[in-house]
Amino acid sequence: MKRRVWLLTVLLLFGLATSMWSVPVQASSPASHTLQGSGGAVQLAVAMPTATPTAAPSGAVVPVERETSFLIPDWVEDMIQKVDDMIQSFKDLMSGKLIKDAIEGLIVLLVDELMTPLYDAFAKSYLFTPQIAEIDLVQSGWSIFIIIGLVSLFIGISWLAFKIIRGKKDLGSLLKVFLLCFVATYFSLTALNIANVGINWIASKMFEGIIGTSGITYEGLDGQQILKAMIVGADGITEASYAAQTLGELTVSTSGGIFSLLSYLLLVVLPLYVVAVIKTMVLIFMAILVNLWITQSAYTGKFETMLGFANLYLRTLLVGLICGLHWAIFVKIQTDYGEGTGFSAWLGIPPIIFAILSAVALLIFFFFFWIKPLFKAAQNPMSLNGAHVVDSLGKWGERTSTSLDSMGKRMGSEGVQKKALSMKEASQRMQKAAERMRTQRSVGKDKRLSSLSGGLSESVQGIAYQEPEEWLEDGGQIHVDVEHELAFGESEIKSSALNISTVLGEEGFRSVSLLNAPVAQRKKLTQKLSTLKKEYKEDVQWDESTGELILAGPTLDMLPQLEKEGFNVSAVREGMYKGGAFVDLNSAPKITKLADTSEAEDAVDQIKEALPLYTQAKLPESQAAAAYHALQARADEFPWVKDLLLEQGALWLPDDDLEEATEVLEGMLAQKSRKIRCNFPHHSRFAASMLAEWKRSSATEALAEVLEIAKDESHVYLPEAHLSEFQKAYDSYRKDRTPYWRAKDGAVYVIKDRVPVNYGQPPLDGLDMGSFEKLQKDMLHRHELQRLKESQDAKKAAALANAKTAGKPKDKG
Repeated sequence: MKRRVWLLTVLLLFGLATSMWSVPVQASSPASHTLQGSGGAVQLAVAMPTATPTAAPSGAVVPVERETSFLIPDWVEDMIQKVDDMIQSFKDLMSGKLIKDAIEGLIVLLVDELMTPLYDAFAKSYLFTPQIAEIDLVQSGWSIFIIIGLVSLFIGISWLAFKIIRGKKDLGSLLKVFLLCFVATYFSLTALNIANVGINWIASKMFEGIIGTSGITYEGLDGQQILKAMIVGADGITEASYAAQTLGELTVSTSGGIFSLLSYLLLVVLPLYVVAVIKTMVLIFMAILVNLWITQSAYTGKFETMLGFANLYLRTLLVGLICGLHWAIFVKIQTDYGEGTGFSAWLGIPPIIFAILSAVALLIFFFFFWIKPLFKAAQNPMSLNGAHVVDSLGKWGERTSTSLDSMGKRMGSEGVQKKALSMKEASQRMQKAAERMRTQRSVGKDKRLSSLSGGLSESVQGIAYQEPEEWLEDGGQIHVDVEHELAFGESEIKSSALNISTVLGEEGFRSVSLLNAPVAQRKKLTQKLSTLKKEYKEDVQWDESTGELILAGPTLDMLPQLEKEGFNVSAVREGMYKGGAFVDLNSAPKITKLADTSEAEDAVDQIKEALPLYTQAKLPESQAAAAYHALQARADEFPWVKDLLLEQGALWLPDDDLEEATEVLEGMLAQKSRKIRCNFPHHSRFAASMLAEWKRSSATEALAEVLEIAKDESHVYLPEAHLSEFQKAYDSYRKDRTPYWRAKDGAVYVIKDRVPVNYGQPPLDGLDMGSFEKLQKDMLHRHELQRLKESQDAKKAAALANAKTAGKPKDKG
């Protein structure tokens, strides 16, 4: 035994000595090399002359390749390798690396085992909403409830049809509701499935547009691919090399290591898994019970149930779409980061950090957007909190209308402001409708009871009818820009007669006398001038049709002779003339075109180029002076301001800049006025007839012209200046008139002593207040709200009395 130990020791020493002569291969100098082995040990070896170095990349370390001596058996080499490994393992143990790797490997293993059951849910319902119509549980459950719903609705339809045949015509609207619910029940699952398919189509197109990777079938991705893509980008889907790694191994290899893995698991994977599961369960539950809610709405009249259903279903679909959008965005960010581009690469922060933080923000958003409404609907399963949905929509609409109105005022858009006020009115009505929905069940029952009893039940309950408390409500106001259209006089040449004569003379114009002969003397003057025209030719120009006589040169002295012969020469003007264009020098120098020819046009253009032409802006003296001084302060902005003239309270604008000056002046003179919106009583229909009557009266005809009545006769717009006049005319119109309401069966009702009385025919001087059924519904709601308020006040009073009684000291003895 001792011999074997000694022999083994000798062989080990011999092998160790031989290994010292091994030749390492490196890209450094042949003199000496510092090598790192597989275990990290450092050895020094001398290169043999016969060794040929192999080039390696700069900074890379080439592992030592042990040469096998023909004197050393293989089992010795293996033993030496094992000893080296043991030494390296001992070093790793001492440095803590071995323990770290063991713990990390254990955590990765546990995380992978934990996430494995979650992958199916991510694959089926995270990126896309499952098509609920294809789920067996949904089909079987929906089939049961559709039978119950259709049978119940058929019974109701049959009973209503029988009653209508027996003469209860007012039940026709209720029959229409039952028929609509019957059709909705039959096609309910199809409609829900269409919504699912539509949202999935949007999601698919969204993924293709954001990620930009073609050839990927997103519907076929498994859970690991979906989650890996958020770690390494689109390569996690397309690259086969990542398929061999588990999600835990891939995540722990990123920056952050085990911390990133645990954060990704706890803050991204598990919460989003819960979201995906709850989303699917909610859709399945709502699809199974949809027919029950439809039937219940038909029988109870609580249509807010369907509003609540639509609200929850839409929110659930949007949650799935938002989850997919979040995934696509961070896959794109991670893909860009891997290529060294994008926002994350620019900041130098790994996208996984952003993904974790954004997932937390997403969960907070889901709580308020989805989970909280889901809990409220669960607390009111028969109405699904539909009244609150309508009330919230009304409040949001009112806020939106306020913002829209502000934008319309800033832009000066009358149409936008009108839309904003209409939206505000509709939003306020939605809030009132939400309040009525909370009492819809009792009101619907009272209405049906009233129909069956001919109104006697209302008398028993003490339901009182009354006319509108306010006949005219302030509906807001809009600001309107009133543009000032500037009027102008004729253009004049602003220069002295001497300067005009000199300048135009240089342009080829001649000094002439222009005589406008009376019509009675034109024929006689033609005979007189026939000989003169032959003698003086161009110096005499005569047009009998217009009576214009132009004398130039030596013929200027002929006017006294014509006057002696009995011709009227009082309408003579001195000026400059060329080619049909005449400039008067006697009064204000103006251009007169005597002929409609191109030659005359050229002459006019020549005058405009040679002399300064101005046009008077027709403004009051005070406005003209104010505009002139205001524009002088803006000379740096408008160069033409220095050419403006203010003469005797008149503002003159240069013709060369007339267009721009007009635009500026009209903008300065523009004013803002307000239009008031007045709302007529709800459902009333008398505004159009009132307006027609006012137009026939001379006293109110002018007022009627400025009124803008809506098509549905619900409101009117009028200038603020006419508000007082309108209120007086409105009060005068309705003061002696009798309000009446029309029922669907043709009956006309008038309120007498808080009771609706069948009046037979509309009163001669009546006010059409619209539908009696709508009035009845409003009165029933008002009565129910008053009853609830009295009940609450009684409970508060009783509670207060009990509290006082409990607080009194008990009598002793």
